[in-house]
Amino acid sequence: MRKVIYTLFILLIAALTITAFWSKNMDSKFIVPALNNFYADFIQKNYSNMYQYTDFSSHTKDTNLTNEGKASVAEGLLNNDRHWYGHIQRYSIDKVSWRGINKRSATVAVTTLDVNGDEQTLYDEVIIKRIRSNWFITEYNSGSPWRTMKLP
Repeated sequence: MRKVIYTLFILLIAALTITAFWSKNMDSKFIVPALNNFYADFIQKNYSNMYQYTDFSSHTKDTNLTNEGKASVAEGLLNNDRHWYGHIQRYSIDKVSWRGINKRSATVAVTTLDVNGDEQTLYDEVIIKRIRSNWFITEYNSGSPWRTMKLP
């Protein structure tokens, strides 16, 4: 009986380990590209493609937004923080944490130049959710020097 319990325990640990590795692989396959696209456009202040990887629909009363409308909402929500970041030098995804089956949280380090020209690293917190079959950024908590952006 004891052997059976130990065997089941080992199988449970193996299944959890495999699930964790599989989840990490899926995150790097779908979530990291969404974050990379978001930050590439954010740095360039190119909001026109944001509808492809953001869903800020909770910030508008219009439920039937066109892609242009979705991009406009993203620009309205993000533009002030992008301004206060100034000259972004680079970004890196520090970690992606599991928050549920269809929800992840990412910490992103953004390196920018301060007013004296010195590099400083600030940290954004981004929530990514699976909506239907795609992953979208639904919340963005800025680490910009002027912390005006805190989406619910």
